[in-house]
Amino acid sequence: MKLARSDVEYQLNNLQGMVYAACRMGAWCFNDKKQLFYSTAPHQQEYHMLLQTGGCLDAALEKKDLEGVPCVLSGDLGLGWIAEWVHLRQGGRLLVILGPMYLKNSSIEESLERLDRRGLSQHLRRDYMRVLGDVPFVHSDSIKNFASMLHFTCYEENMSRDSILFESVVPLMNEKPEEEIQAPENDFARQVAYEEMLLRCLGEGRAPSGSGNNYGGEVQDFHLKDSLRQLKDNLIVFNALCARTAIRRGVSLTAAKTRESGWIRKVEELRSFGAASRVVQGMYRDYQHLIRQVLEADGMSKAIRDARDYIRMNYTRSLSTGDIARHCGYTEYYLTRKFTRETGVKLTDYIRSVRLEAAKVMLLTSQKDIQQISEELQFGSRSYFDRVFRQEIGMSPKRFRETRGQDSEKEKS
Repeated sequence: MKLARSDVEYQLNNLQGMVYAACRMGAWCFNDKKQLFYSTAPHQQEYHMLLQTGGCLDAALEKKDLEGVPCVLSGDLGLGWIAEWVHLRQGGRLLVILGPMYLKNSSIEESLERLDRRGLSQHLRRDYMRVLGDVPFVHSDSIKNFASMLHFTCYEENMSRDSILFESVVPLMNEKPEEEIQAPENDFARQVAYEEMLLRCLGEGRAPSGSGNNYGGEVQDFHLKDSLRQLKDNLIVFNALCARTAIRRGVSLTAAKTRESGWIRKVEELRSFGAASRVVQGMYRDYQHLIRQVLEADGMSKAIRDARDYIRMNYTRSLSTGDIARHCGYTEYYLTRKFTRETGVKLTDYIRSVRLEAAKVMLLTSQKDIQQISEELQFGSRSYFDRVFRQEIGMSPKRFRETRGQDSEKEKS
């Protein structure tokens, strides 16, 4: 089997920076379980959703046994993605994707029209009109150039452009809005369907429509004599599902878990069935507000977008808040407060999160020792790097490398 070059993680970091600087096109790194390790893409949540629901991520995963062949995937939304599997020398493989990009004959209007046929709400339509406007248009010759660059970056090998695979993907997204989906016949299945529809709407930051409003937390029968206790248990389960949905949509772990704990206390305070509907509605609106804040984050000011871009391009350097402020043309005092106000996180915390994402990639794609990775990513001491990594990822860097991140994925499931 063809194996990637020994310094593939370093070369991929360089390629990601060049591709982003050239046309603001993002790079993505997944394992063979669909777990996203890293992305440099703007509008990450929205583009990730389009990559998944358009079927291109699954199509790329099906090619994991190909030996070093880049593939250009295009779905019915007119978006293109360049994918290639990296077979690592130390064992295992990673999927690297560049995109999205508009192919030569595509347009934003056509993409929105196709999304409309899938029941896209007006709120989401406005959001996607904005983010699709940032997708670069790439000529077919340039697409082949990017694919060749990706292959050389991974395998240090020049390849014929005729060897690049091109594939059109049948979309996986259901084209019916939730109101038109046939509900199951029995009560248990119907309640589960309501719950799944609520979580799907929640992940999109919108209110449910139709019969989904009838949900009251009555899903699983725990065979308890105390019916109020059973209702509380179901609401606690639904609360946890809402929190997990919020985390997957980009809400910080701290914010989601704080909300989850608060709503558990409110559920436990219930003394009657009549108050349950108010609790579940309040719970849903609360998580919906958190997710909307994340989805609307791209409405942030140019200064904050510039600061985020600068950090992603320079995270291996010794970055200070003063350096970033000078780059953006603001005082350090003003920028740090503006950054927290618009993003909900401190500037220093954002720098750390970008470095941690890069650390995960380096742990999986290189043979560098953990001390070296800690130094290259400006964490300073190994002990500090271990402590921060464990706090944010849920396991030590050593364990993450040994299990290829699978333990941390189980904890999220």
